[in-house]
Formats: sequence, C-alpha cells, structure tokens
Amino acid sequence: MKIVLSFFLIFAASVLCLSNVFAQAYVQAHLPEGAKARIGKGGVYKLAYAPDGTRLAAASTIGVWIYDARTGEALRLFTGHTDYVRCVTFSPDGRTLASGSSDTAIRLWNAGTGEPKATLTGHTSSVYSVAFSPDGETLASGGSDEFIKFWDVRTGELLRTVAGHAGRIDSVVYSPDGETLASYGMDRRIHLWAAKTGEFLMTLDLEFEDAGLALDRIYAIAYAPDSQRLASGNSDGTIRVWDTRTGDLKSTLVTHASDVTAVTFSPDGQVLAGAEHLENDSTIQFWDVATGERLESFTGHTDRITSLVFSKDGGMFASSSDDETIRFWNPATGTPLRTLTGHNRERIRDVMYASHGRILACSRVDGIRLWDPHAGRLLKIVDFRERIFSTAYSPDNVTFACETSGGNVWLLDANTGANNETALTGHTEGISSLAFNRDGSILASSSADETICLWDVDTGELRTTLKGHTDSVQHAAFSPAGLTLASASDDGTIRLWDIKAGEVIKILDGHADRIRHVAFSPTGLILVSTEGDGTIRLWDIKTGEPLKTITPASGAFFTMYSPDGNTLASTDRKVIHLWNAHSGELLRTLTGHIGYIYSIVYSPDGQTLTSGGSDGTMLLWEIAQ
Repeated sequence: MKIVLSFFLIFAASVLCLSNVFAQAYVQAHLPEGAKARIGKGGVYKLAYAPDGTRLAAASTIGVWIYDARTGEALRLFTGHTDYVRCVTFSPDGRTLASGSSDTAIRLWNAGTGEPKATLTGHTSSVYSVAFSPDGETLASGGSDEFIKFWDVRTGELLRTVAGHAGRIDSVVYSPDGETLASYGMDRRIHLWAAKTGEFLMTLDLEFEDAGLALDRIYAIAYAPDSQRLASGNSDGTIRVWDTRTGDLKSTLVTHASDVTAVTFSPDGQVLAGAEHLENDSTIQFWDVATGERLESFTGHTDRITSLVFSKDGGMFASSSDDETIRFWNPATGTPLRTLTGHNRERIRDVMYASHGRILACSRVDGIRLWDPHAGRLLKIVDFRERIFSTAYSPDNVTFACETSGGNVWLLDANTGANNETALTGHTEGISSLAFNRDGSILASSSADETICLWDVDTGELRTTLKGHTDSVQHAAFSPAGLTLASASDDGTIRLWDIKAGEVIKILDGHADRIRHVAFSPTGLILVSTEGDGTIRLWDIKTGEPLKTITPASGAFFTMYSPDGNTLASTDRKVIHLWNAHSGELLRTLTGHIGYIYSIVYSPDGQTLTSGGSDGTMLLWEIAQ
C-alpha cells in the first residue's frame, strides 16, 4: 500500500514549476524579535483605501497590512493588537488609521509611520467595525457587546454609547453628508441613527421572504454618495436598496448566488458592486444603479469575498477573499491588475520537517502545503477530498498519514497526493494523534476510544490494538529506536509499550491531571510529558521515576526536545518557552503569534524552530546552538 516514488525528481520539478506569486507569502520584514521569517500573512477581514488612493490597508489576523496600491508592495505591518484585527479605516485627511480588534480595543495610528497615537478602550468584546465621520472629528464603533460607541478622535474621549441591536454589531457606516449613522448586526436589522446625537431614527426591517428564501443574515451595507440610498448584501442572494429618508425599499437586485457578502457604491454613485458567492465560486458583479441592470462581472476569486472597496477617485478597485488573495482591478474594464497572495486564514494544525530539512510541511483542514524553508517557496499543495485534522510525515519523506473529518486515517503520497484506496479503520471514536516509527513501517494512531492502533504502512492492515488506558488517549510517540511507544491519557497515566509484543512495559503514574503530550529525548532515555494543568515532567525511561518538574508560570500545552537534547520547547497559547533540558532553567521566551500556537517543530539541524498557529501563519525562529 505504501506508494514509493522518486521524491527527488518530483521535488525538482515542483521547484521549476513554481509561480512567482507564491513567494509573496514568505515575509522577512515586519517580524517579531527572534524570528527570521514568516510564512503567511494572515487572513483578511476588511480593506480600506487611503483618501489619496496610494495605499491600501488590510485588517488581518496578525495586524494591519499597508500596501502600495500601485505596485502591491507591502510597505508596513502595524502591530500592537493582541488578537485578530477585524476592521480598519482611514480618516478623511488620510493622516490617521483606526483599527478594531477582537482584543476589544480600538487603536489609532499615524497612517504614514505606523506609530500608535491612541488606544480607545470601552468595548467589552470584539470590535467588528469602525468608521470616521466625514469631518474626521468623531469615530463610531460597533462590536460583539451590542453597543455602538462614539469617540472624540482628538482626545480619545468616549462621547456616547447607544444600544438597540440584539446581537453582535457587524458594521457601522456614516452617511457621506455626516447626518446619519447606519448599523447592522446579527439580529438581521439595519438601524439608522442621528450621527451627532445618537438618537434612534428608524429600522429597515428585513423579516420577510423573497422568492421562497428566508433571509437569514445581512453581510454588508453601504451608503450611496448622495446619502439618500443604502444598499445591503444578504444571505438570500439579493441586494436591497433603501431610501434612507423614508425607509422604503426602492429596489431588490436578485443575483445568481446564494449570498452577497460585500457591497459598495462607486464614488460617482452610478455603479453598485456586489460580491456574489455560490459554493466554491465568487464573482464581483457591477450593477447600474439607475436601471438595475447588470454591467461588468469580475471573476478570479475562488472563495468567499470578504471586502470590496473603490479608491476615492474611482480609478481603482480592490477585493479580498478567503481564497487567500487581495486583488486589484480596473473598474472600467473588469481587468485584473495584480494579485497579492499569502493571506491565509486557515489554522495551521501541524508543522513537520522532512528528514533532510529541505522541506517544511504544514497541514490545514483544506490540505497540506510543502515549503522550501530556506528560500520561502511553496513547492506543492497536496489536496484531499475530506477535511484534514491530525497529520504525520513519514521518515522517508514519501507518505503523509492524515486523520479526516470522518474519523478515518488515510495514507497520502507526499508528492502526488494519491491515496490508498481504503481508509484505515479501527477506532470507534475520534483520533487524537498520529506517529510513524523510525523506519516508517508502522503508524500509530491514538484515540478517544482509550486505545492505540498500530498499522502496517505497506499493507494498511491493523497489526495490533494497544489496550489498557481507562480514558481518552491524547497523544502517542515512538522512541528514537522505534521499539517503544509512549502514550498519554486523560486517565492521568503514561504507558510505555513494547511494540513487538504489544504489551505494557511500564506505567508512569504521578500526574495529578490528564496528560496532553509526550516526547522522547534524542537518546531515548528520558521522556517529557505535559500535564493538563501545564506542568512539565521529565521521566527516567529505565526506572520509570520522575527526574524533574518544570512549572511554567502560565502553563504549557505540549513540549518537545531539540535535536541535540539540550533544550526543551514548550507552548502556552500564543507563547513559546525555551528551557534548559538539564536544569529546567528558562532560557528564552518567543512571542509573535496573534493566534494560538497549535504545533512546533525543530529543523533536523536544530538551527530553526518553526511554529504554526490559528492566525494562519508559520514563524521560523532562529535558535542558537
């Protein structure tokens, strides 16, 4: 069953066929201290053009990117938020940029230098929208706490707070004349407010059905330049346009899609743009505002479009999408001008080096990416028809083992993505980890069904099932020699198994909580375990006795040895700690991920530590030996 191909030939061909756009995901500037490179730029939620049209801001999972709108060059990354940046906007004079984040804060930045000007605090949960008044004196914000807040931009003072939505507020938008503020939220209501007083004016009610489709959600709203019309993009595939003076519905534009995820008017008010999404296809459709007729269609995005923006003069148009791209268009012709890649929002689940160190693999639910970690080039994408969770890379660099959404294990050819015809089935509950032995002939899978299955990789047959734990098995790891398997369980024990006999050698008992993770030292003489309460313990494999306990101040989720055995790396949500493996002394702390860290791995030479997180990025850290 094991598929053996010439890896070198396919590897070389992959490099030759590489498109230049892939290199855009490899970022060596704007890095956190201690990192030498970043792969991925974070998923994009919102875009905003600077008033002069020279820059484009992108609110992302790792900060605010500032791009040169003409060349696509990344100029700056504004960092300071401690969670995903959900929204961004420029002040009317272009000097200030405002961003709102899931960290509950709003930050005001010098738009030219990225220097922080102020931090506005008052929201109690994620901030999803910020908007400057046309005179630039007031900033409005809305978020998950269901409140709209108005702020004095000059002083940072909170002017007023208004309530009216029953659910998260997704957007606040000023009318161009500055008289009205529109808001919408998860309650499927659009409210209009007096911008200067916060007085409630009216509700645009969408509680009705159209063409047999119930309206479930509003995705976006936009004012026309004359302030007299407001458009909404909806989850029934329509765009609705209202008269903001009377609240009357003026027109309904019926698209060919299931959702309209973004809308915006052209600066002259003659064109309304909508992002139409249907399954794996997304199209930007221009409409004639006066007649309701379809105009240009913009195709190229392959996933849901998250934002549409015109430059102030109408000469440029930009879009962002969950397909990991930002695209620039000529709005007059529909011609694509340039594409920025690398804006991944999918969680990095596992990071793995090939044994020779020349390939770095990362798994996501939508597939596996193979990278050249030295040049930062994307070599190959290994797709699979099901969602991928746990992943392991065979020592001969030929096979990936993947747990899929169905709870099965598949063996994928690392070069072609071809898979065994039949899934490896044997567990009765979800799989928690996968691991190959030293020569790649055996695959171990641990499960919530309290067992570990050992599989013959060549035949796909189940060799044996290791039973003995009395609760979910969270993790399993082979010793360097491949003769012993360690398993960690929610029952609070570690079991050492003789692989050939399929029997327990020792039970390591001493943790007071469930055990999340285990890893052997390079010599195989010591085992490190990570407990549910964040405690790290080192065990003597020969005697089964604990050698040392490390208690990180903020805990640990998993721990691993460096290749030389002198250092331990542990993760704590968004932080990596490096410890002296012999004394337990804390050596370094690495911070830079905005999302939680889900995987770390040392390069085979021990010079680099790579981490992957929920922010969609990998960071490559310089590790001194």
